[in-house]
Amino acid sequence: MTFLETEEAWERLRPVRTEEDAEAAGLVRGPDGRWRWSEAASPEARLLVDRYLPLCLAGPRLTIAQLGQSLDGFIATRTGDADYVTGEEDRRHLHRLRALADAVVVGAGTAVADDPQLTVRACAGAHPVRVVLDPRGRVPLDRRVFTDGSAPTLWVVGTTGERRPAPPDGVDVLTLDDPDAFAPHHLVRALRRRGLGRVLVEGGGVTVSRFLHAGALHRLYVTVAPVLLGDGIPGLRFDGTTVMRNALRPPVRRDTLGEDTLFELDLSAPQPAVTLDGQHHGTGEARGEGEHPVDHGHGQPLARAEARGAEGPGGHALAGAPAADVQRQGHGDQGEHHQGHQLGQRGV
Repeated sequence: MTFLETEEAWERLRPVRTEEDAEAAGLVRGPDGRWRWSEAASPEARLLVDRYLPLCLAGPRLTIAQLGQSLDGFIATRTGDADYVTGEEDRRHLHRLRALADAVVVGAGTAVADDPQLTVRACAGAHPVRVVLDPRGRVPLDRRVFTDGSAPTLWVVGTTGERRPAPPDGVDVLTLDDPDAFAPHHLVRALRRRGLGRVLVEGGGVTVSRFLHAGALHRLYVTVAPVLLGDGIPGLRFDGTTVMRNALRPPVRRDTLGEDTLFELDLSAPQPAVTLDGQHHGTGEARGEGEHPVDHGHGQPLARAEARGAEGPGGHALAGAPAADVQRQGHGDQGEHHQGHQLGQRGV
């Protein structure tokens, strides 16, 4: 019997944006409401539908983030070595997320320390626009996002009072006069005005943490590798709750990526508890800004985890940050983060 294989399935799936597109690609709804290939398909091809069709059908306004970390929550050793936190399958997953995004966002520290390419190479797909958040204009112009010419780059800078050299061809500059314009929701709106509505926040830990804490993410993917570092550079950090039952515990779906474990957190769902900063405009706030709620694609439902031995929501925050290419990016901006600062008071 001939099966639909992974490469062809991905080619059909990645341009899907509506249910009509899904049907034209060869997908049908089963009696349980889940989408399936209408023909015999390999297990890998079926997995692509469950994992990525929800993102394809999520609409033109979607903000997601992806992190990779050790089992004990570090993205790199104390010296900054991150080769490699997670494995090859997670790299492929990251590149598929890039292929489904209009823009991929990194902070200045990541661009300085890791010199990422932020292009799609581990799978088929178009390169997203590379967005470098650089309020102080400190990213050198010799970084690959500025020089390799492989994809458009948007350099988002503040007004520093210094004369900034002209960027190379293919690099567009967006100058934000107001420091508040670097707040996640403002940045998302600025990108949307440029036609970049589907946004992947890839690094580093400070930048992803700010988007999470601001309630600007619809989904967060955290990949955990079975490696223990003992100490090192952490990923997610924010001012959390003092009461366990008020911790953020969104619906979650788990999967395996080789030896790694992928956690998919649905942050668009309304949260019953107060938010991480104690206010009532929670992580689900992204839905209140006119964003499309994430369509689960009628695939495997995201289940809300329950705290053992406690009533009501409880939980923990998974730490980590993604890496450029083979999960090595993201630790570079940790120099901008020091313990005790509130994310809302810090630059990107």
